[in-house]
Amino acid sequence: MSGVRHLGKALTLKTINPNLIEAQYAVRGIMAQTAAKIRQDLEAGTGSYPFDEITECHVGNPQALGQKPVSFYRQVLSALVNRELLDSPAFPEGVKARARYYIKKSKGNLHGYSEESGFDFVRQAVAQFLERRDDGIKSDPNRIILTDGASNAIDHCFQAIMSSRDQGVMIPIPQYPLYSALIRLYGLNEVPYYLDEESGWQIKTEDLQASYDVAQAKGIKPRAIVIINPGNPTGQVLTEDTIKKIVEFAHDNQIVIFADEVYQQNIYREDRKFVSFKKVLANMPKPYSANTDLISFNSTSKGILGECGARGGYIEWFNIDPEVETQLHKLKSLKTCANINGQLFIDMMVRPPTEEENGKEVTENFKKERSALFESLKRRSNLVYESMNEMKGITCNKIEGAMYAFPRIHLPEKAIQEAKNQNLEPDLFYTLEALKATGICTVQGSGFKQKPGEYHFRITTLVSEDKLARKMESLKKFNDSFMDKYA
Repeated sequence: MSGVRHLGKALTLKTINPNLIEAQYAVRGIMAQTAAKIRQDLEAGTGSYPFDEITECHVGNPQALGQKPVSFYRQVLSALVNRELLDSPAFPEGVKARARYYIKKSKGNLHGYSEESGFDFVRQAVAQFLERRDDGIKSDPNRIILTDGASNAIDHCFQAIMSSRDQGVMIPIPQYPLYSALIRLYGLNEVPYYLDEESGWQIKTEDLQASYDVAQAKGIKPRAIVIINPGNPTGQVLTEDTIKKIVEFAHDNQIVIFADEVYQQNIYREDRKFVSFKKVLANMPKPYSANTDLISFNSTSKGILGECGARGGYIEWFNIDPEVETQLHKLKSLKTCANINGQLFIDMMVRPPTEEENGKEVTENFKKERSALFESLKRRSNLVYESMNEMKGITCNKIEGAMYAFPRIHLPEKAIQEAKNQNLEPDLFYTLEALKATGICTVQGSGFKQKPGEYHFRITTLVSEDKLARKMESLKKFNDSFMDKYA
């Protein structure tokens, strides 16, 4: 038509949300993208690499790295998908019992919406699990929301609680990049506090107050403090005394605690145990036990389940104003319910099979598989720790929990200068070179943030044991050659 103006695209990098452009998520960043390109080359038979596969040690995705699913979880899901299995004499009766339980409790509605906050019977099961975990401290199902994974849960709370650009979120350094990405996405301010590598990545509470005071002096009001326990990427387990001091700090400064506790089942150090923030807080004297705001997160993606694709998660809050609780529920109602499979995986996580409900055979098989998986995760964590400390220029703290190591690279000055010549962060230069030489994809420490002048990388401990041993040998060969080259 004549007279039609030729206008540009409505959506460009100049017109979309600039906060989205600034948000960075290193776990899916340049290392993962480079690994994906190399994988394409290998599949197409193009390029020349001294390896025949990419080993994805950059993300906590257990089953993608060969972790066998626990039979009970998948069998229950199979029976719900294929109802004919409920009549099969070859299928375990204890599994059928759980599947029939879900059909009955959902009134047959396993393909439609549940209540916005999740099935009531699942939230009740979560509450009962929390009461057992925390030695009888009461948990209210109405203060629990089921979500599509922990990431969705954390995003939910960011939306509900943060309201202005002069607000900040205290995050540990090193941190999980989801937090810095959400801070950028919502136009907020990072308020970093450093974990102490020399003490096994523990938190020094005097550093928390110093970080808070610096933010205040800049006109930033910290609204929440993120605590990841056990740590990601650092693998530490906080002591009860440290948790008490964090609670005192949060109370005295009117800050909400975000307790990221998704690795609470992954504790490998014999003299450490997981203690929840809720348990510590509830047992403290007033005013701490009555007035400290706490929001906790958990997930089916980690722990022993490793069911990342199920996207099951939950939020529990404690000491939150009832009027605020109403708003948290309202926000969830805007997004409808979490996916149904994820909700059922949450129920199975918090309510494992018992002889009373599921019979001896199913229960004993579940315990056997779970124990074997945990012991293997423990051995693999120790293997990575020991292997790292045998490499030139690498030091690594003991992995107490979670499923990652965060070794420090003591890079030679020549390597640092070469990285600058290539316009790369020095630890990114190292991890890219390692990827090209070994096929092992890790994540550079600068993606998690770290102290200035220090360099690290994160590597998962999830590869199968035999393969992991071979990959550690391959990484050692690369590393020692790299250190010699730039010495």
